[in-house]
Amino acid sequence: MPLTESQAHALALRFQHWDRDRNGFIEWSDLEAAVARLAEAFGRDPGAPERGALVSSCRKFWRVLLRHADADHDGRISQDEYVVAFGSGVMGDPGVFDDVFRALLADVMRLADADGDGRLGEEEFVRLMGSWYNAGEADAAALFELLDTDGDGHLSRGEFVRAASDRFVDEKSVSHAPPASR
Repeated sequence: MPLTESQAHALALRFQHWDRDRNGFIEWSDLEAAVARLAEAFGRDPGAPERGALVSSCRKFWRVLLRHADADHDGRISQDEYVVAFGSGVMGDPGVFDDVFRALLADVMRLADADGDGRLGEEEFVRLMGSWYNAGEADAAALFELLDTDGDGHLSRGEFVRAASDRFVDEKSVSHAPPASR
């Protein structure tokens, strides 16, 4: 099924999440930089186990991206390659999602769980969204309110993974982009 204009736009925004150096490509160095930003935001030093686990999950995610999106085999992914790959459902394969993306999300959450309680409070979530997605505080706080489905003031791992899976796996929701940039 062809992408709508709004779906292609949402995928382009997701691409920009990774291509923070704005060179027009996602490269392994972009994922490394994302891990470093998130680790720095939460005071995790280079030897922290949470940081190492996230690097490992990002490597798996990167290999999947290369396999499904690097059409010209140049070791980097252009915006067009990214949009085509995700538009064709690369993360819609339950095996890929379970093996790669859920692990990545779990490791992102573990690193961002500053108090170690197994869930994200609003402050942790806002900090995560700012460093990982470059989201503004107000946008991240509003998103937190939407995602906290049980209203307990925290995001459980289930709420966090469900929110991301709704955005990356459900073909109807590809039009839901992360919050706007600062």
